[in-house]
Amino acid sequence: MEDINRRDILTGLTAMLGVSALSTIHANAIEVGFGFKPSGKNAIFNEQQMKIVELIANIIIPDTDTPGASKAGVHLYIDHMAGNWMTKDEASSLIKGIDKINTDKFTSLNHEEQVVFVQNLDDNRDKEQTYNTLKSYTVVGYYTSEIGSTLELNYDPVPGKYEEIPFDSVGKVWA
Repeated sequence: MEDINRRDILTGLTAMLGVSALSTIHANAIEVGFGFKPSGKNAIFNEQQMKIVELIANIIIPDTDTPGASKAGVHLYIDHMAGNWMTKDEASSLIKGIDKINTDKFTSLNHEEQVVFVQNLDDNRDKEQTYNTLKSYTVVGYYTSEIGSTLELNYDPVPGKYEEIPFDSVGKVWA
């Protein structure tokens, strides 16, 4: 039987902990960011609020040579974040702000008028907390989605080539 020393045990335990931590991180990343998978029902927004969020998100990041925010499911991501990650006060404030946008009959405007409306919100963003929240969640949701991270951004899952480095040239190991 081979002798087992402390170093081998610690190496094995570290590997086991690392694998379990990575699987948890990966599961959370799939849930709320890269590869976000919606549940099929709204977390917090009603259909009218969801439509407004989708329209605004798609004006912020429209379809160009790559798909825009609505095709990336950003409105579903924002709904998920509002329903599951924001505090109740933050979510309530966001919903009130979206309803305020609806009082201006945003959904009844034609697309050009909606773009002007959103541009006005952007020009006055120091007074528009709802718009700031929607814009920041739109950007994060889009660029962490599969569409945003693989089609819009340059995606390289393994950057650079592997090069063997002799241990004696490294010196101390970094923690």
